[in-house]
Amino acid sequence: MTSAIEKDIARPANLPARSSQGVVLGLDPWQVVTLLVAGAVLLVSVQTAGPPGLLTSAPLYVPLAAAAVIRRRGMSLPRWGAVWMNKKMRDALGATKETYAPEAARPERVGALRLPGRLASVEMWQAGDLAAVYDPHGNSITVMAELEVPGFLMKDLHERLELADRWAMVLSSFTQRPGVKRVAMQERTFPATIRVARDYFEQHRGELNVPSAHDRYQAVMDKAEGFAVAHRNYLTLTYDLLKLSGQLKALGGGKNAAVRLAALEAGNVRDALAGAEVEVRKWLGPRDVAALARTAFDPASIPEVENRTGAQTGVDPVAMGPTYMEEPKNNHGIVHTDSGVHTTMWIHEWPRAAAPIGFVNDLVFARHPVDGSAISHIFTTVMTPVPINEAFKRIKNEKRTWRSNQRMKARRGEDDSAVDNADYQALQEQEDGLVAGHGEYRYGGYLTVTARTEDELEQAVAGVRNALSRAGMEAQILYAQQGEALLVNALPIGLGLR
Repeated sequence: MTSAIEKDIARPANLPARSSQGVVLGLDPWQVVTLLVAGAVLLVSVQTAGPPGLLTSAPLYVPLAAAAVIRRRGMSLPRWGAVWMNKKMRDALGATKETYAPEAARPERVGALRLPGRLASVEMWQAGDLAAVYDPHGNSITVMAELEVPGFLMKDLHERLELADRWAMVLSSFTQRPGVKRVAMQERTFPATIRVARDYFEQHRGELNVPSAHDRYQAVMDKAEGFAVAHRNYLTLTYDLLKLSGQLKALGGGKNAAVRLAALEAGNVRDALAGAEVEVRKWLGPRDVAALARTAFDPASIPEVENRTGAQTGVDPVAMGPTYMEEPKNNHGIVHTDSGVHTTMWIHEWPRAAAPIGFVNDLVFARHPVDGSAISHIFTTVMTPVPINEAFKRIKNEKRTWRSNQRMKARRGEDDSAVDNADYQALQEQEDGLVAGHGEYRYGGYLTVTARTEDELEQAVAGVRNALSRAGMEAQILYAQQGEALLVNALPIGLGLR
């Protein structure tokens, strides 16, 4: 018989639900402003026209008040209206389509990348064997590593829990570093090749004395090529150069100091991960970073890029951006690129009940609902460290908001709800965690699903939603924001969605 302790070990992950308190009575800032505008219209009408003003101004304040409480596409209607208007404005200005002529001149600035929109100012520098991505707008520098935990799925519950605790301590240490601006963990699933198996066969085929065995083995490899799938994990760390200005000054200042700082931080992170039994397979160099972006925008290039070896491994950084990218005017939920069509979703609900370590495995190994093939996707968890004092202040303010909402509901004769009680319990658990020494992150999950056609994408999204439901998660398509969302998720350079 399973004990309570064993059950806790089996399902130790417990993520709080999103707070429903809002600014006041569960309303977000967009809704509050809309209600204030409606109230102002009503007040001015009554003051200027008296009681008849209630009727004459009704066509204005009634729709505003109604819009403030309606939700659309997973967000309040006023906020959705702003997002929709922004998309329509970009459609009118032709800003939803990006094309690039390969024969165009290379970027003039050393390290400059060919990326759309505001990302055109991003630069990628080389710090030894690793790439350091500099964002002048955010005044930050980013390094990326490919990670592996050997045999994690083969370990028992106690070993997994111990590894998870060690990983939690590594993440907690990042919140205590004032210079860490953002931490992103990314998992990519895509069709792979069996080049390693083919190379091994070529090296040892002379050992087979049966000629027919050559043909049979070759046929098996040819058939297996279509079923090969790669699952890779990456860690991206973005550092705030303003907060690290003292270290930069000690290193001599300027670009060279930023590059040296990136290399030093990479070494520190490698040592911390080694203590958690997380292996850094390699720090990504410029060609590695460009390859991740290139294959995300152009899935048809994956076999060619994956089969490159030696000095040709990866992709030239000048080719990392899309040569074609368009958000259709008649479909706000997808974006087309070179050889793929994508939709990016925001994970708005995480498991509410206790979940096992590795609860995202259902998503990682998601299958197509029709043919059972693996679904190509990029799943990213973006985390922003919160200083301990700021975290305590946030909890204090949210508790004050919760109590204020409860008093207003009591005056209206409303009873407490389980949702409200769960919100307060979540705040208390977060505060207890901070007292116990854990760090706090503001985090968000983003999932990009890729297919060759819109019909295939629709079926892939259905398969992903099935996997999310099994993992206890829910996702919302980022309508009218697909272009920016894809760039943030596909480019492993430490960007955040505004």
